[in-house]
Amino acid sequence: MLCILSGFFACNNYDLPPQQELLLVETADREGLSLFVEAVNRAGLRQALSEQGPFTIFAPSDEAFIAALQNLGFSSLAAIPPDNLAGILAYHVIPGRNISSLLNTGEVDTFLENAVINIEKSGSRILLNDSIQVIQRDREALNGVIHIIDQLMLPPSNTILDVVERNNFTTFLNAVNAADLTDLFNNTGPYTTFVPTNAAFTRYLNDQGLSTSELLSADSLPAILRGHAIDGVIPAAAFESAGLPTLTGQPIFISIAPNGAIWVNGTARVTGTNLQADNGIVHVIDNVIVRPQISMLEKLNLRNEEEGGIFSLLIQAIERAGIGNLLNRGYEENITLFAPTDEAFEGFLASKGIASINDLSPEELATILNYHIVPLRAFSQDFREGGSLPTLISGETLSVNLTNQEINDAPLLSNLSNIHGKNGVIHGIGKVLEP
Repeated sequence: MLCILSGFFACNNYDLPPQQELLLVETADREGLSLFVEAVNRAGLRQALSEQGPFTIFAPSDEAFIAALQNLGFSSLAAIPPDNLAGILAYHVIPGRNISSLLNTGEVDTFLENAVINIEKSGSRILLNDSIQVIQRDREALNGVIHIIDQLMLPPSNTILDVVERNNFTTFLNAVNAADLTDLFNNTGPYTTFVPTNAAFTRYLNDQGLSTSELLSADSLPAILRGHAIDGVIPAAAFESAGLPTLTGQPIFISIAPNGAIWVNGTARVTGTNLQADNGIVHVIDNVIVRPQISMLEKLNLRNEEEGGIFSLLIQAIERAGIGNLLNRGYEENITLFAPTDEAFEGFLASKGIASINDLSPEELATILNYHIVPLRAFSQDFREGGSLPTLISGETLSVNLTNQEINDAPLLSNLSNIHGKNGVIHGIGKVLEP
């Protein structure tokens, strides 16, 4: 090995005897590459570039560093996080002592994982990545060689938005740009991001009665998008049924269906998983995540109006039983209400020979309604065949029959399922449950 190294030393441009050669970083300093040396020191790479090798370094000139800092909006190298700087520098280093005569046209692996440099050699000219010129070459060192280049090379980008763009989720990308959140999804993180498909956004616009331009100019758009991202990296296999705080500070709720499908807030199904990004991970969903803005009681009243009085008797019973406060809380509460329709209540009252809700005492109604309330947030995807659900009555549970789509013997109404409020979930049922 020593003989081979001695042979290399004889090829240096300075024709120095081997004992006078310097290590790579010292050689860079000798060549006046002060900003490159500063970057190496800040990134913590001096020892690696001194004790290991041989390496070939494509080192940007000081002028190249200054231009790059201005273009990137940094006042100095100190403004770049050391880890990011280390990645950039690793992209400028390739294995071996590649003097210019040994460089060939083609791709070469760098010390940045999965990142290559494209070398184009034509006569005496050497170009990197189509446009970056080697302006001085063959500055040899004890443990490698330096070629000086006229631009800083930025590694190929694979941010969350790169993943989004590569998969043609154009509506999400346009929304991020309109909401001025490009920097968030490109340069911060890591985040787990649920990205709706273009078709999902189309459904959302139709449901909300909005045009694309109205969505992109909406004051609520930044919060909508932040509500699709969670701090940290969560691969699909790690999801459990639970609430997770988003970048808005408010939670979204994950459900794992019996078939293993992952759902968000009971309405958005994960259709693509584990798209890796440098600053996180992307999961694809088939609906825009809609955050509840009102409580369950408010939802119940709203749905009652929309459906022409479908829950009028239930609302009357809630008011008479004095449990409205429980159903009118915020995200700190987690409950599920199985909500009998008016038709269900009418059948119940008739079976008891009672003319109206007012013929039942508040205490009787409270007992009946408490048997319809589960002290946890359960979406339909959380139900399991033969499972049981606790109620607000101690010791009393509800049985789940997925085959017949029933809770006890009450039919689950699919058109009234997963009605989501701040404090929990409502499922319409076709019969009053009796403890």
